[in-house]
Amino acid sequence: MRIARKIANSVLSCRNWWAVALPCMILWAHASQAQNLAAGDVKPKVSVRISVERMRLRLGEDVKLHVEIWNEGDQDIFVFKKIDDTFSNALATIHLTMYQGDQVVGPTMAAVSDSFSSERSVYPPLVSELPRYWIALPPKCFYGRELVMKSTWFEKLRVPGKYRIQGKYSSRGFLAQDVNNPLAHYAQELKELPYEAWVGSVETNSVLIEVTGTP
Repeated sequence: MRIARKIANSVLSCRNWWAVALPCMILWAHASQAQNLAAGDVKPKVSVRISVERMRLRLGEDVKLHVEIWNEGDQDIFVFKKIDDTFSNALATIHLTMYQGDQVVGPTMAAVSDSFSSERSVYPPLVSELPRYWIALPPKCFYGRELVMKSTWFEKLRVPGKYRIQGKYSSRGFLAQDVNNPLAHYAQELKELPYEAWVGSVETNSVLIEVTGTP
């Protein structure tokens, strides 16, 4: 299920805690590096970690989550700047599941819809369009987003108890050939970039919360 939640601030940071800014123009300067991996190379890896602002919540309180997408490989990769959870075929999604013990206690409602990007009469240069949707993530760095799990969607947030939350992050990359890809027009240019977009799915860690008290 794709669950409607609020997406707030984002951040790019590294394990040594200094900020990284990598303008797209620098990427074209390194065009001699092949985007496709050579035989024997290790495929780019990511891990996705979630954490909660507070573990103890009042009845009916929303869960504020911090999501970190880490580049665990040895080369730069692109990750999608928006983590969507309302479109079933979005370029990057995170599906959060809530458990009580081993039992799934999911939301009472779900939203699934399609997004259609119309063709434009004029296309700006890729160098100006790429940073709108994707961010270059150096090795051992992470890109973070804030998400809010609404109690109006997860009824167990209105019931006292101890729960576990785990997610699954998926990315289709910037070469997805459908109307939901805003950069589909630039496919050939994207193939010539020195770094590739991460594609795949990965499970997150689990976090525990306790719902207690009164609204």
